[in-house]
Amino acid sequence: MSSPGTLVVVGLVTLVTVSGCGKPDVQEEAIRWVVDPNPIRAEQIRLYNAKRPDVRVINDPDAGPQRVLTQLAGGVPPDVFAVYSPQSAALFARKNVLEDLRPWVRRRGISMDGFWPQLDGFIYEHGDRVRGRVLGLPDNCGPYMLFYNRRLFHKGGVSEPTEQWTWQDFTRAARQLTETDSAGRRIQFGTVLPPSHLLEMFIWQAGGSWYSPDGARCTCDSAAAKKAFAWWAALRRTHHAAPSATEEQSLAPLGGWGGSQNLFKAEKAAMIITGRWLSIEWRKNRHLDWDIAPVPRAEYRVGMLESKIYAVPRTARRKALSVDFLQHLVSAEDEMLVADYGDGMPSIEAYCRSQRFLFNPGYPRERRNHLYLSEIQRSRLRQQSPWIQQLDADTIRDEECDRIWQGEITPEQAADNIARRTNIIIKRNQANPNLMD
Repeated sequence: MSSPGTLVVVGLVTLVTVSGCGKPDVQEEAIRWVVDPNPIRAEQIRLYNAKRPDVRVINDPDAGPQRVLTQLAGGVPPDVFAVYSPQSAALFARKNVLEDLRPWVRRRGISMDGFWPQLDGFIYEHGDRVRGRVLGLPDNCGPYMLFYNRRLFHKGGVSEPTEQWTWQDFTRAARQLTETDSAGRRIQFGTVLPPSHLLEMFIWQAGGSWYSPDGARCTCDSAAAKKAFAWWAALRRTHHAAPSATEEQSLAPLGGWGGSQNLFKAEKAAMIITGRWLSIEWRKNRHLDWDIAPVPRAEYRVGMLESKIYAVPRTARRKALSVDFLQHLVSAEDEMLVADYGDGMPSIEAYCRSQRFLFNPGYPRERRNHLYLSEIQRSRLRQQSPWIQQLDADTIRDEECDRIWQGEITPEQAADNIARRTNIIIKRNQANPNLMD
């Protein structure tokens, strides 16, 4: 799984092998899979080729939503693409560019009852499993969790996190686990700063929301929301328990998949709030003794859920093969690969309740996988507004948060600015919905 907003594209081409005499010999179909660089992709391709050796899968770099829309408008549609947020799924559904998978699901005998019900907002148009179109099928999911380094906790004499941990407990531990050298330079941090999109989860925990229930107003300027902004920013600005961008760059090599979150793998940060998908990276450090706990809470214990769906464009030229590859990505083989590989949780609930997921003897330190099951029950998908593109909303949030780090504004002012700028766009688009296209 990737950060929210990423898209995966699969394009289909046909290759012809030529015999020694120069004549076509065997026709080979090729799937061009434009996908995030998660290491699991090579294994997914290998599993598919075991069933379809006649199809060559080509792994290309990923493409954003605007590029996909450009391909669709130009008459060169991808054949399958994965959408990593309900907001992006709603965008494509609104533009009516997605194949309704209901007939394919019936024809192929794909059961829709097994998926985690929390994923309805991804799978179905408007999250309506009765009347909504099937926009795509998910292959993995997972709630955000608190990952922590047991060795660093024991070394620092700090008690390990519990299911009752609050923001105050988290902050106290993060401060205690931050270390400096003789020159006063911080060489170990208590935590990696949670990314800005997780502010929404912290606002829920404080009793607020990012949008009103109908999505007609951004409400991240409420008193509860400002409490979340202030706590989050203080981890870096006040307590210096989370590294700055410059410190992140200096502490550990950040190239490759995982980015700044690799600080945890390098044991330069004692805690991180992320998903099971990064356990793929944690496992590469044989000496990393890590465990999980629920995300610390404020007034309310609520989490955020990530997932993705694989969709087929309405204008795809080879829909049968597109759906064949999509079906592979939600097959039992692929779901158990997700379970074994650590790429989040299988999107089908029954596989998450299997002993194979709950405890894999190949990874004996991962002994509390049952917590993923309890936390997904408390987790929500990100809120969305039908009146603003998610890219615009994310850009506003990140710009204002950057101003916090530059010392230009306070966290509370950032919350006010985000709500004001977002609501200006919402009101403009309500007055002229054509501006959404």
